[in-house]
Amino acid sequence: MILPLPERFDANEVFIIISTVLTLVLLFLLPRRLSVITINVIWTFNVFLALLADITISVKPNDFYFTIDHKKHELFDVILHFVTYPTLPYFVVNFYQQYKPKSLKLLFYIVFWAGVAIALEWISVKFHVFTYTGWKLSLSFMVYLVVFAANIWLSNILEKKHPRT
Repeated sequence: MILPLPERFDANEVFIIISTVLTLVLLFLLPRRLSVITINVIWTFNVFLALLADITISVKPNDFYFTIDHKKHELFDVILHFVTYPTLPYFVVNFYQQYKPKSLKLLFYIVFWAGVAIALEWISVKFHVFTYTGWKLSLSFMVYLVVFAANIWLSNILEKKHPRT
């Protein structure tokens, strides 16, 4: 099944292209502090989480939001799920492995990155990448706290078993 192209090529597609290119450039320019196994697992985990969110809270009976221009998936939804979404948790984990904050610093670290994620999501809403029909940014903030903590926990396990070589 080939996903359709957008009916109209507008600001949200341009935003997705630009943000994806920028994050991929950063991904390759910044030093890598993770093993290839950790990167693959973290990336796959976050693709799974994005897809899970879209098939549980963005469809009936919940119907809290939709992405891009409508409720049907299109090519740019695939780009969002498989390329754009996983980059931020990758950066969270990559920088975490460099600095390894503990206790209260770890909490502030996770809150900081959740704030970054909220800012990026807010910009995405302004470009109509997301249209909320019941969802709120405050809910996203709570989700990001859990997601980033889970990513750090997972990366710690993986890096112990498969350290970067």
